Amino acid sequence: MQTILLVDDDLEILEAWQRLLRMNGYSVVTAVDERAGLAAAKEIHPALIVTDQSMPGMGGVEFCRQLKLVPKLAMVPVVLTSADYKSISATPIWDEFWQKPVPTKAMIASIERLLARPSSPF
Repeated sequence: MQTILLVDDDLEILEAWQRLLRMNGYSVVTAVDERAGLAAAKEIHPALIVTDQSMPGMGGVEFCRQLKLVPKLAMVPVVLTSADYKSISATPIWDEFWQKPVPTKAMIASIERLLARPSSPF
């Protein structure tokens, strides 16, 4: 079972996405900020990381930079999410961007593509 790390300060999003991903066969670990997310990523080495762009602290773009500095995490696919696409001015160092709210089918298709999993028959 592949593990996905979700990093977001919105507890409702974490809960909803965690439930959805578990229903689709993934193991899920959550973190409420990037510092906790970075520590969790180093500990569990997830197959995929999904992080919010706008959070207190280092923010999603800096979080992506910090992940790339850790050799065992540098190749882990990262999805950056935001409700405000226009606020991202950095050159992408993440693999995909999700505009919130994310349609369920689009989320699962994106994850399957990033993890190179065959599509679900459901």
